[in-house]
Amino acid sequence: MVTDIPIDFAAFVQRMVAERRFVSESDVVAEGLRLLQAREGLRQEVRVGFNQLDAGLGIPADAVYARAEERIREIESSVNKS
Repeated sequence: MVTDIPIDFAAFVQRMVAERRFVSESDVVAEGLRLLQAREGLRQEVRVGFNQLDAGLGIPADAVYARAEERIREIESSVNKS
């Protein structure tokens, strides 16, 4: 599949490849999609949490913060594997 990179992002993508942070423009785009996917997953988790709160199923703050920190580490770990 061929994907055109919007002109607003072309210089940035080319710089990432030129600086050898990525092997190709496709790798830059794939990383952006991985980050978007992770963000959307987190957005869904937040939506579920608000629904639970609305239903009176609150969770202690300590447990919430521990899970949030764990999730952040998971996301960072998956991003850094690229």
